[in-house]
Amino acid sequence: MLTSTDLVLCSFWPHAAADVPGRYTVLPETAEPDQIRAGGRPNPAVVTVMPADLLLDGLTDERPLREVGLHRDDTDERAIGDLVARQIEQADAVLLTGELDDEWETEQLRVLLRRLAPWSVHPRPGDPLTSVARRTGPLEVLSRGLQGHAVGVHEPVPAHGVSAAVFRARRPFHPARLHDALDEVTMGVLRSRGHFWLASRPDLVMTWESAGGLRLGPHSGWLDQLPDEHWDEVDPERRLAAALDWDPYYGDRHHQLSFTGIDLDPVRIHRTLSRCLLTDDELSRGEEHWRRLPDPFQRAYPASAVNEA
Repeated sequence: MLTSTDLVLCSFWPHAAADVPGRYTVLPETAEPDQIRAGGRPNPAVVTVMPADLLLDGLTDERPLREVGLHRDDTDERAIGDLVARQIEQADAVLLTGELDDEWETEQLRVLLRRLAPWSVHPRPGDPLTSVARRTGPLEVLSRGLQGHAVGVHEPVPAHGVSAAVFRARRPFHPARLHDALDEVTMGVLRSRGHFWLASRPDLVMTWESAGGLRLGPHSGWLDQLPDEHWDEVDPERRLAAALDWDPYYGDRHHQLSFTGIDLDPVRIHRTLSRCLLTDDELSRGEEHWRRLPDPFQRAYPASAVNEA
């Protein structure tokens, strides 16, 4: 049984901790649960507290933390929406406090939190938090798919207006078509995350993350490009996931992207992303042709940025 000394409360809104009975350690408002787990201190259970009247505004807030004086340092490029989403996703438990005037809307927020963090416990106010189990290490949501875990849930049928969809595919994205479709793909999306690959840099895993604004970036190399003598240096879960899902043509390269929102159209997202994949004709021309495709991402994310798995 956990005690209050084993629990820490996390929230972008520090006053929210006052709604939780008991005495717990309260983290700084800009803390992320994975930072705590990786910080070398005894591993606590992290409960993220979300006030009902501030949740949607927080998730959609594109203001940089530096604009409100809460950035860690000059390299901190997080937006408020990024931080709120990560506090939800990385928590052992997510507690919604307070209620909206409409009980249906309050339940909508509860469904939304379960879709955003399906791997976490979702207690109701008044439930004992001492039953929350702690994780043994960082959750690393953006790399879950590379380790064989789900990056989200596929629940395309709305529940209280909340839908979630997961897009999976093998063939690469055409960089120019994907770039042109980004606004359409993220329309109405409260949170998206995962990884993908571009035909123009077939050796590079790219991460995808949005909450308010969209952030893309290089993550690592694909194991398909990694010499055999370096495989032992790769995370064992990722090696196992790659081996179980290995494709004779693509190797371990694939897309896995999760989208969650209110009044979301999963069919539109799937059709839009599918149109961004290489056509049969483009695919048949081979990798050397792919690398020469127009790539609007090249300036921001050069192919040489990451070479290791």
